[in-house]
Amino acid sequence: MALSQDIDARLLKMPWQTLHISDCSFFTKVYFTDSSYCLLVSDLSGAWCEEASADVIQERSKELNKRLKAPIASFLGHLSQFIQPMLDSKEKTPNALSCSRTQGALMLHVKSQLSGLPFYWDFYCKEARVSTVCRHFLQPLISMTKTLDSQCLELCTLLRRKDEEIQDYQEGGAVLSRDRLKTETFDENSFYRSFMSKNIPQQCVSSVLSERLQRLYSDLIITPERQGQKDTGAGDGAGPMSEQSLESKSRGCAGTTQQDVDNRPIQKPSKVRPDDVLSMTQRPSIVVSKAKKRKAKGLFT
Repeated sequence: MALSQDIDARLLKMPWQTLHISDCSFFTKVYFTDSSYCLLVSDLSGAWCEEASADVIQERSKELNKRLKAPIASFLGHLSQFIQPMLDSKEKTPNALSCSRTQGALMLHVKSQLSGLPFYWDFYCKEARVSTVCRHFLQPLISMTKTLDSQCLELCTLLRRKDEEIQDYQEGGAVLSRDRLKTETFDENSFYRSFMSKNIPQQCVSSVLSERLQRLYSDLIITPERQGQKDTGAGDGAGPMSEQSLESKSRGCAGTTQQDVDNRPIQKPSKVRPDDVLSMTQRPSIVVSKAKKRKAKGLFT
C-alpha cells in the first residue's frame, strides 16, 4: 500500500514510537485529522500502513457501530485519545486493544466506549511499499548511525586529549587532593570490548527507542528538509517528493542536474581500512608536545 504524498511528508517528520500489544512490540507512527487518519506500523519483520479518508471512516463506522451515530470528528478524536497514551508507555496495553495478522495484512482491534455506548474500530493495515520502508526506516537509521559514530570518535579524541592534559599537569608536579577522583588512562580498545560485552545482549532484546534517539531522528529529518526548502526556493510550487524522486534520492542523485555535476569540484575518495568500518578502534593517537617541568601550583590541591 502506498501513502499519499502529503500524508507521507507529515509522517516523515514524526519520530517512531513504541506500541505494546499483548506480547508484541511495534514501532508506530499515527497521524489524525478531523476527517482522516494514517497509521504506519512495523515489528522489524514487516511494515503495514493504512490511510483512511472520511468516506472510508463513515462506511466502516456504520458496519462496526450500528447503534452509535456521531460525527466523524468525534470518532477520530476518541481514537486519538485512545491510542496516544499507549505510545511509548511502559505499562501493558489493556485488553481493549488487540491485533491479528493475515497474509499481507495486520489488523488492530479497538474496543471502547463513546458517549456511554460500546465503540468498536478496526485498523486495516496492508503491507507498506518498499520505498515507504526505506524512506521512514532505512535512510534515517543509516544517517543516525553515521552521526552517532562521528560523535563517538570526537568523544574518544577528547578523552585522549584530556589524558594528555592531566599527564602534563602531573609532570609539572600537580597532585590530586582526593584519590577517588583518579581515573585510569582511557584505552579505546578496552572500552569498546567492555561496552560491547555489557550492552549488546540488552540491545538485541530491546525494541524501544530512547527519547534521545527519537530527538536525533527528528533532527536528521527536519534539518535537511529546511535546507532543501532554502535551496529550491518558494517559486517552483513543488509539493512533497514523488516516487520517482525518492528512487533518485536513494541512488544519491536527487535534485542534482548535469550542470551541477559538471561544476562540482572533484574530491579524492578517502581511503578507509576495513577495520575502521567495522569498529571504532585502530584510530591514530594524537601527538601533543610536552611542556617543560614547572613547579607545583596546587591545581589539584
